[in-house]
Parts: sequence; C-alpha cells; structure tokens
Amino acid sequence: MTCLRDVDIRQPLAPFAACAYPDAQVLHEVGLEYGLVRVDVAAISSERLHAWEVKSDSDSLRRLPAQAVSYSVVFDRCTLVAGERHLERGQALVPPWWGVVLARADGGGVVLEEVRPALDNPSPSPGATVQLLWRPEMLALLEEAGSARGVRSASKGRLLARLIEVLPPAELRARVRQVVSARGDWRLT
Repeated sequence: MTCLRDVDIRQPLAPFAACAYPDAQVLHEVGLEYGLVRVDVAAISSERLHAWEVKSDSDSLRRLPAQAVSYSVVFDRCTLVAGERHLERGQALVPPWWGVVLARADGGGVVLEEVRPALDNPSPSPGATVQLLWRPEMLALLEEAGSARGVRSASKGRLLARLIEVLPPAELRARVRQVVSARGDWRLT
C-alpha cells in the first residue's frame, strides 16, 4: 500500500470539488474561528458551503473530532477525505451526515472514491456562519436590513449580535452565502 501524503490528495481534490460545484469558488485553507481553524478545501457558492477535511495516510486523526465540531457549525455539508489507513476510524469520528471519500493510490496518481455522500447539515449555527463575513460586509447587511443605526462604529462582535437579532436564521445564512460567494480575493482583509 502506498502511503499518501496530504499534497498527493489535495491535487485531485480541488478539481473534484469544482466538478461537484461548478459555480462555486474552490478555496484552500479557509480560516474559521477567527483563523484558529483552517478548512483544507472549501467550495463556496450562493447555494451551499461545503468543506473537505483531508486526512492522508501520514496524518494523525487526533484533531479530527475538534475539526468536525468547528466545521459542522458553519458549513452546509462536510466531507472527510481519508487515505486507506484512516478510512474506518475517520468515519467513526465525524457525524453521520458528513460525507466520506476514500483517497487511494492508482498507478501514478490518486483516485477519489465516494464512500458515503454528504448530506445537509441538520443544525448549522447562523452565528458561526456569520463569522465568515468581514466587518464591512456585516455592516452592509445591516444597512440593507435597515438596522445599522447605532452600530455603524461598533465592533465586529456587536455587528454579529445585531445581525442575529434582526435576520431569521435561514435568511441570515443565505445572505452570508451570497456575500462570501461574491467575494473576489479571500486573502484580502
């Protein structure tokens, strides 16, 4: 058995994600929790936020339970992409709605095989999803909702709280998806 590394799996994963979501931006290393956690690959579209976490044969599963919690509050769908070494144990460490993809060596490349399809997240957190927005984007959403008065110079945390107060959860998540999918360069702040 060939021991796959992270870089071996990421190379075919980006086109795999782009094929699943042709209208999405496919991004590497998307920061969550104010940059404390990074999603390996994410497809960002106005319809769905999908995260892929890579666990190659040379990786450890030690951080996977905490990563699953962090991703599950933000993303509409999540998928574990695991090498053969971690497939069985990895499946047991993620929620049942997470998808699972096997990454295996095939000739000179890597083949990605869906083992379990990703389902819709049963309980995403609008507050966690809003954290994907930059402060000016939060303020713009509040302006559109007619609720920016009194918070225009407030902190990002206060803007987040106001957004949660004024927009219903499903609408708030939909607006966040629209804003972040329309964003050009994610690396700019």
